[in-house]
Amino acid sequence: MKNMAERKSLKKIKKKAVLILGMYSALTLLAFTGCGKKDGIPSGSIGTMEAADFTEYVKADGTVECAKPCYVYSTLTLPVEKILVEEGDRVSAGDLLCVLDTESIEEQIEVKQAAMDLTERSASTNVEAARHQYNIYTEGLTNGTDANLVEAMANLQMARETYESAQKAYDDYKESLNLGMDPTLVAADQAVAQAANAIQQAKSMQSELDDEHGVSDIEKEKAEDAVDSANLAYVQAVQSRENLLRQSDLRLADYAKSAEDAELNYITAQTAYNAAVRALENARALSADAIEQARITGDLTVEEIQMAQLQKKLLDAQILADFSGTVTAVNIEVGENSTGVLFVIEDTKDLVLTAKVPEKDINSISENMSVLVTPKADNSDTYGGSVGRVAESAYKNASGKTDTSGEDADYKVTVKIDSPDEKIRIGMNAEAEFSVYSKENCIAVPNEAVFTDEDGEKYILTASGDNGKVAVNKSAVTIIYSGKNMSVIEGKDVKNGTSYITEAANYMEYVGSSVDVAD
Repeated sequence: MKNMAERKSLKKIKKKAVLILGMYSALTLLAFTGCGKKDGIPSGSIGTMEAADFTEYVKADGTVECAKPCYVYSTLTLPVEKILVEEGDRVSAGDLLCVLDTESIEEQIEVKQAAMDLTERSASTNVEAARHQYNIYTEGLTNGTDANLVEAMANLQMARETYESAQKAYDDYKESLNLGMDPTLVAADQAVAQAANAIQQAKSMQSELDDEHGVSDIEKEKAEDAVDSANLAYVQAVQSRENLLRQSDLRLADYAKSAEDAELNYITAQTAYNAAVRALENARALSADAIEQARITGDLTVEEIQMAQLQKKLLDAQILADFSGTVTAVNIEVGENSTGVLFVIEDTKDLVLTAKVPEKDINSISENMSVLVTPKADNSDTYGGSVGRVAESAYKNASGKTDTSGEDADYKVTVKIDSPDEKIRIGMNAEAEFSVYSKENCIAVPNEAVFTDEDGEKYILTASGDNGKVAVNKSAVTIIYSGKNMSVIEGKDVKNGTSYITEAANYMEYVGSSVDVAD
């Protein structure tokens, strides 16, 4: 509640200040002009309201430009050989503008083509050689015809047969020993048995002689000698058998050693054969790699891309128009290198005005706003248009900073010009009138005709009467629009034919009185 009271108090103070300021201005003006009651109101200070269409404009200068200029560049830096257009020529999209000297590019193409042909022939030869070697290795593996592989296979076969033979000899001899079927040992066993039988026979003979009477000592000695001989023969037979047993063990060991040696040779031969197979497979793999490497060496993809790029440069050396319009600039001469903007092509029927709007007016401008464009050239017409774009930033200097130079900033506003003809040309200076407010059939009065009374309301001073006298009265109004110089108003007395004082502040003292109208 306290804040509301304070605001009301401030509002009253403000109203009084406005009233006092208005009265002070009026008194000051009267003091300088010498106007007063005795002089009345000049007829020139009395206006008559008349309903009409009202439009408020903001004006700004600008330059006529093409809406979408086409800047023709070259992707190549080559001397210009021929120029086919001049400024003012009409061109269509695809028309030839100029031709560049392509002698250096053509030389590059010839060198590149020769190198590609040489690479292709060399690669083809290398591929065929590598493929031939690959086929040889493949046939050697598949059919076993490789010399090293054949030798390794023969060695393996021989080693296997030797090993099998040695193993069989060992197995057979060992089996004969286990079964007691060795003929030498069988004969030795028989000799031992026979020697044992001979001992028994000799002893039996000796016993018989001992039992008989009349046997001479000589015969007894012979019988005893026979027993001794039989014993000796038996011992010898046993020793011979033992010797044969030891010899058979040695022979079995020899068979075993031969079998082991043959097995080792067989394993070695197998390793050698496998190594020969791997060596052949590796050689075939290397030849396959050689084929691929030869193909890669002969791959001309990169060179073909480079050749295509050179061919494209030949096409790019023909500078074409990619926009239909009028050639407004030719920035190149024959013999010069093709750098920068070579040509400018513009549509003279698609024009815009690039206006510089001061910052005090920029907030009154908005997109699609109606605009009148008047070139400053003599005998020019006025053209309708509309705002296309309002810059969000003021003009920048070369360093990219806003450059106002201590003055008001300017903002770029682009205006689309409707139906341009031959009287409005690119590059012309022109004035733009932006229609910031428009109202049909309304009453507009000078801003000085409206004042604010102490109650904070808006009023005008009406002047009614005849015979050289007018009655001056206040009349409340509502401001519909307040422009730079004029205000659109409504009110009880705001109607056609109502007379009003155009400068209310100068004649506030006449409110409620009748005043003479001075010529």
